[in-house]
This record gives sequence, structure tokens and C-alpha cells, in this order.
Amino acid sequence: LQHSVAVDSGFRNSGITVGKGGKITMAVRSTHCLEVPLSHKGRLMVSEEYIEFLVHIANQKMEENM
Repeated sequence: LQHSVAVDSGFRNSGITVGKGGKITMAVRSTHCLEVPLSHKGRLMVSEEYIEFLVHIANQKMEENM
């Protein structure tokens, strides 16, 4: 039930594991992430203004996670 509620609430990376001793662990994990290529072969491909924008968005996502 807890896993279903977590997934239905948007925590799509949540899961349940069973240890060797039979201990059941449920993890609620957020899907907030940000992956953006900024360079290629050592060359910066975006402006510094864009990097500042990405940092702002990443910081917002970190605040949401807290």
C-alpha cells in the first residue's frame, strides 16, 4: 500500500527490497533530476547566462526535494 501511494504521488523511482534476513525496506525516491550537456570534447557549448539559468532551476528542484 505504501509503495502504491508513493508511486501514485509521483515518486516513480520508489521501490521495495527484501534483505537476506527477511527485512523489508521501502524507499520513496523522487524523480526530480536535471541532466543537460554543457560541453562537448572540452568545448563549452552554451553561454554563461544559460548555465546561470540551469543553476537556478537546479536550486529550485533541490528546494522542492527538501
